[in-house]
Amino acid sequence: MADTPEGPFAPWSDGAITPREWQCLDGTFFVDDAGDPWLVYCQEWTQIRDGAIWAQRLASDLRRSAGTPVFLFNASEAPWAKPLDHSATYVTDGPFLFRLTSGHLLMLWSSFGEQGYAMGIAHSSSGQVTGPWTQEEQALWSADGGHGMIVRLRDGRLALTLHQPNTTPDERAIIHLLVEHESTIALAERVSG
Repeated sequence: MADTPEGPFAPWSDGAITPREWQCLDGTFFVDDAGDPWLVYCQEWTQIRDGAIWAQRLASDLRRSAGTPVFLFNASEAPWAKPLDHSATYVTDGPFLFRLTSGHLLMLWSSFGEQGYAMGIAHSSSGQVTGPWTQEEQALWSADGGHGMIVRLRDGRLALTLHQPNTTPDERAIIHLLVEHESTIALAERVSG
């Protein structure tokens, strides 16, 4: 934590709030309908081969976990996700939860597809962070970009931010407008990038 964006920064918690023996990344903060805070994160494919997404409820002060992690899904469950180099290794990156106007809860997350780095949509059939989660057949973003987030613009429209291309140091943020449906989203026009 810090008082200014320039720092200096001090630790917020006493070490990791994810399981210490796990390789975890890309945690995203989400507050459920009951007001409970959650951290949704990936367990690294480098440790378990089939990357997984987990949810961990947090204490109200956000400094420690509350309860045990809840498994949400593995990368291989998405029909659009493909293994790396024809192996049994599947990547999970960048989970981001968003509740649509209808109340439907969805998650963006990234992996590799037929055309490289991609981003798909998972749906919570219960409307809760803990799922169960089902995967859309096709990736929302199918080639050379991902790790997205959704924002609601001042005029009420939705926009998708993601990085593209998936090549260091050329990655840049791009923005696309989205069309909101009852239980999913679709790409509209590109705004910037």
